Amino acid sequence: MAHLAQASFASASQTQEIFTDAGIALGTPVLTLDGELPVEFIMPGDRVITRNGMRKVVQVEVTRVENARVVAISRDSLGVGRPTEEMFVAPNQPILIRDWRAKALYGKAEAMVPASRLCDGEFIRGDILAEVRFVTLRFEGPEVIYAGGMELACVPVTVDA
Repeated sequence: MAHLAQASFASASQTQEIFTDAGIALGTPVLTLDGELPVEFIMPGDRVITRNGMRKVVQVEVTRVENARVVAISRDSLGVGRPTEEMFVAPNQPILIRDWRAKALYGKAEAMVPASRLCDGEFIRGDILAEVRFVTLRFEGPEVIYAGGMELACVPVTVDA
């Protein structure tokens, strides 16, 4: 079975913050019923297009991280228009892949893979940015949204008992 390198993050002696959730960086366009909007413009109640159809956003979380570990995905590195421009996601952001990578890694036509598992060191690479604001969209159930030409998983809202 093929193996892609795990992301490695090198820092120049600064402490790195570890953001363990999924999230996409500010500026990433998300497909909504009003067209593509930067993720930071999406609010609870907005209608986003998902693989399951239109869904309303229930919760939006914005997390500011300094010396942040990110995965930088170069334009067209996962296929034409995937992504449409370079984009930054949290290392744990699940990405739906439907190409040779899914077949090689998992023996399936499609697979949901954390971004850090897709790193090749050139086109998809681990990086550290001085500051990033990650946005996490939450819905009533698990959804896959279209962001920057990519299919990204969103976990549902958690309810504290």
